[in-house]
Amino acid sequence: MVFHWTAHSAMALRSALNLKLADFADLLGLSRSTVSHWSAPGSSASPGLEAQELLSIALERASSEAQTRFWSTVAVGTDTPVVSGDAPDVGAQIQDAAAQSITMADEAMRLASSAEQLTYLRDELCRIAVAYVHTPLADVVADLREAQKTLTAISRTPHRPGDAQEITVLSGVLCLLLAHASQNSGDPKSALRQLRAASTFATVADSDALRAWGLGSAALMLEWSSRPNEAARRAQAGLQHPASLESHRRLLAITARSAARSGDAPTARDALARLDDLNPAADVDDEVVRFGGLLRFPETKLTYYRGGALTLLGDYDHAETCARRAIEDYETGAPQDRSYGDEALARLDVTRARLGQDDITGALAAIEPVLTLNPQLRIDQIDNAVRRVRADTRILTLRGHPDAAQLDDRLAGYLAAAGPMPRALPSAGA
Repeated sequence: MVFHWTAHSAMALRSALNLKLADFADLLGLSRSTVSHWSAPGSSASPGLEAQELLSIALERASSEAQTRFWSTVAVGTDTPVVSGDAPDVGAQIQDAAAQSITMADEAMRLASSAEQLTYLRDELCRIAVAYVHTPLADVVADLREAQKTLTAISRTPHRPGDAQEITVLSGVLCLLLAHASQNSGDPKSALRQLRAASTFATVADSDALRAWGLGSAALMLEWSSRPNEAARRAQAGLQHPASLESHRRLLAITARSAARSGDAPTARDALARLDDLNPAADVDDEVVRFGGLLRFPETKLTYYRGGALTLLGDYDHAETCARRAIEDYETGAPQDRSYGDEALARLDVTRARLGQDDITGALAAIEPVLTLNPQLRIDQIDNAVRRVRADTRILTLRGHPDAAQLDDRLAGYLAAAGPMPRALPSAGA
């Protein structure tokens, strides 16, 4: 069978060989301007007769690895015999077929409506937001990057004026998800850049829902960066924007915990009282919480936040009740809704509440599931919270508490083994 080279397959060969455009032209012995025509977006130019032969020779001389990469992205004629001593890898075939379909779809982008592409992206971001709370961070980031590439391509191609608002909102939501992923991987600088981009998209789209959620996310990152005063102010600023009751519930919960962390008990207790006054029956979705998953603030998460705020306020009995209820809800709820990050942090709230009552034995029991947590289920915030528990423990050690040294040793061993590795399951940052 004689393979007919197209602009797309020629560029697929260049990619498989991992060559720059100029180097690829030199390899073929063709002018760079000729080769550059093939790389133009949506190019329909087919290589000429001489180029057809040169491309076939280049493919024949390529390494087996490069040939495999090439054929995995270019459809092969069905009459080409395949000789292999191994049974076909069905999983690999399925993945290659999906990749090839996406390549074909990209080539047909100019024939497809932008509305169809945006519907796919909205569905994909919904899927990622839901999977976020129980999926390893590396997988989440890979999916978000693919969505970002697709959305960038759509925004750079002609689209209907009516789709501009949807593109902008989706871009803002994508940046919010990437901000949380960045923060939970231990890169607050990138997280803040993502939030800045999300704020810009909120302004362009004139979306109060995006503004409110973005301010809440910024408040969380400020709280975890030891700026709880500013975190509380940022969350309170978010309450000024009309958004869903669920979004405002999140902002009030963040305000309560941040204010409590900064020592501002009146503001913290006021926020907790305002949470009690909210009427859940009056809630409606907005354009952010509609995505679900990480971009929701369910009752279990609210209970966990209450426990954290009450622990910081020194209301240890009530705090432990809330934290244990959140843990139980996560353990017995639907597996796809279980946030191991929130659950671990709730256990640390129970630990701190027990330490506040000099109950070292109870604190050891509460923190053990955290210290033995699978490394793939840890997030950066857990290590920060463990450090705070250790600070509480060392105070008891200095006071001569007989069992505090044992807990301090366990915490020191955990922190020494944790290391700087990226974390997973970042819903605790929501």
